[in-house]
Amino acid sequence: MPIILTSDALEATITPERGADVVQLLDRATGTPLLAESPTGLVHAGEGFATDSMAGWLRGYPGGWQLLVPNAGPEREHDGVRQGFHGEASLATWDVLAQSETSCELEAYLLTAPLRLRRSVSVSGDTLTVTDEIENLSPDAVETRIVQHPAFGSPFLDGESYVITSAAKIVTDAVAPGSLAGADVVGRPDAVLAAGPKPGSIRLPAPGSRASVFAALTDFAAPEVTFCSPTRGLAIRLGWDSTFLPHAWLWIEANAGSGWPWFRRLYAIAVEPANVLPGEGGSPAHPRGGTGTHIPAHQSITLTTSLTRLPLASD
Repeated sequence: MPIILTSDALEATITPERGADVVQLLDRATGTPLLAESPTGLVHAGEGFATDSMAGWLRGYPGGWQLLVPNAGPEREHDGVRQGFHGEASLATWDVLAQSETSCELEAYLLTAPLRLRRSVSVSGDTLTVTDEIENLSPDAVETRIVQHPAFGSPFLDGESYVITSAAKIVTDAVAPGSLAGADVVGRPDAVLAAGPKPGSIRLPAPGSRASVFAALTDFAAPEVTFCSPTRGLAIRLGWDSTFLPHAWLWIEANAGSGWPWFRRLYAIAVEPANVLPGEGGSPAHPRGGTGTHIPAHQSITLTTSLTRLPLASD
């Protein structure tokens, strides 16, 4: 059963049965759902209907916010096992250790990496805070990819919206950068993509615009971005500890893909704190992929990520 957490400003829905996802965050003052909703969340076919791990991950993908561990991106061989698309944690069933009206604590053990995950989610005032502890249970060191995967959508965001970022660089995907930028481009975000109305901002495409991009933001002056919606009169600041997550994947899908998997049904704008750049290879200055974060034997790391509601005057 989903867990509902509530403060005066926010209502968060968490699904222990699939990934301990934050599947929706509601702004209570305006009644606005903030996170993207995916049409594939309605798909509940049996295991045999998935043709590969990407199809398996997308079956039931609700949108919202996932923790991607021990893999992010296409499936790969690592430490003698095939790690599926976007990792095991976001498909796992998590145990609920504690729960109240404003917080919950969940736990999961993985098979494709010797990891125990503990996730604490809380709402207080205008802020949702997620703390993830990743513990290595092995007497050997392990390396893991880690991506926080929050995606925002309509009606919160529209063609008047923009994202403010202090990232000095954007690195577009070398294979599938989307329609808004060329492949393997490195530059200032507001130079590579359409500049927004504020310094350091990027204009977001409207629902139905058929625009898309896949890239990464990096070289942050401060590990945060702010999603601004003049139409709704509010903004959401995404902040994180960059100790282990120095980058942030940027994914824009504005009803762009006419074929599988979206069939032009998805509007999602995601900035995803990450420990690796997407893809493989790349230049020495911007190496893509890799094995991820090194966790020594019987040690753990802790990641804190937050979403904060801010008022926003109309531009």
